[in-house]
Amino acid sequence: MILDTLANAARYAHLHPLFAQAFAWCGRDEARTCADGRYPLCGEDLFVIVESGVTRAAEDKRFESHRRYIDIQVNLAGSEIMEWMPMRDLAPSDDFAPDGDIRFYHQPPGVPTRLLVRPQEFAIFWPADAHKPCCHPAGSEVRYRKLVFKVAAATR
Repeated sequence: MILDTLANAARYAHLHPLFAQAFAWCGRDEARTCADGRYPLCGEDLFVIVESGVTRAAEDKRFESHRRYIDIQVNLAGSEIMEWMPMRDLAPSDDFAPDGDIRFYHQPPGVPTRLLVRPQEFAIFWPADAHKPCCHPAGSEVRYRKLVFKVAAATR
């Protein structure tokens, strides 16, 4: 897991051949003006989900992980808490569907790491990183807008 600002994004481009392309898209006008939805950037190896919504209480959300994709979650407006725990420390509640990329987990008995992600900041979650995004940052709802890049963990 990584938490940093977009101003430092170039530091992470060497970690994956598609990271630079994802971070470059963050600087385009389209990133701030396009409608919510899914946009292909490099076929199924890299796409972005533009999402707007309202944060929810952490206890109303579930941890998730992905087997095929690395998430780069970029906050554009509003703050949110993203909780993190290693996947190995959690018990699955809904396993991967045969053609799916998401697994959900039961609430852990321990206390997760809580990341406050503000506008112009991002978090990167690898397949072994369970995460719970879009949680209230200060105990009450916050409207947010974000980009969720899905980067193939294994490129073709």
